[in-house]
Amino acid sequence: MNTIITNKIEKVGVIKLNRPKSLNCINEEMAAEFAAAITDFENDKAINVIVVTGMGKAFCAGGDIKAMQNFTTREEALTFVAKAGIITERIYNCPKPVIAMVNGAAAGAGFNVALACDLIIAAENSKFIQSFVNVGLAPDCGGHYLLPRAVGKHLSKQLMFEASPVTAEQGKQLGFVNYIYPAETLEAETIKYATMLSNKAPLPLRECKKLINGGDNLTLGEILTAEAQMQSRLAMTADCREGLTAFTEKRSPIFTGK
Repeated sequence: MNTIITNKIEKVGVIKLNRPKSLNCINEEMAAEFAAAITDFENDKAINVIVVTGMGKAFCAGGDIKAMQNFTTREEALTFVAKAGIITERIYNCPKPVIAMVNGAAAGAGFNVALACDLIIAAENSKFIQSFVNVGLAPDCGGHYLLPRAVGKHLSKQLMFEASPVTAEQGKQLGFVNYIYPAETLEAETIKYATMLSNKAPLPLRECKKLINGGDNLTLGEILTAEAQMQSRLAMTADCREGLTAFTEKRSPIFTGK
């Protein structure tokens, strides 16, 4: 059985984690297939937006406990965690918008994979938890980078130290959940949103993601310079000309990514 299922809905690529019996826990096979699926959609010119979700009752419950129990050397643990971390890296650095459709538990590494995405759309009954300390571990898959940028250092420490669950509503209040829907309408609403986003000009969306993700250590002056360079490139595109023309003609633009 493939650990990942992919399909396309118009200009939206959907990745579904497919280990529902283990709540979509990440093993080495899934890590490799997940990272490859992100790359495949990144290279697919027909896809503008990517949605990541889980089969069954969970988004992703973190690393595979059974696999970790079989470690006999530090090198085995290092290899496993490094491979899982590639998922976060591929999502975060993918130029296209990636949406986490959280349909249940997002625990441990699953929480951090969701944070690596650009937007999180969650079911009302979903839960987020940095569960690592409960099994004698510390966060991985980019948690120490992603969570403080989402909620700040002090709250990140609290969530990591306590391993306290966070509801979807609490996640929205904290700022890392964008939208919440009932479980029964989550998929339809997420695909509807992703389709809307996929019809916007793709080049500006990619530039926004790149500059926001890479701008933490830049000064205002450096951001302004980067924006000027970015805007001058976009102003010369066919999509910009189409957008400006459509605006003056009071019609919806048709963007082609050129």
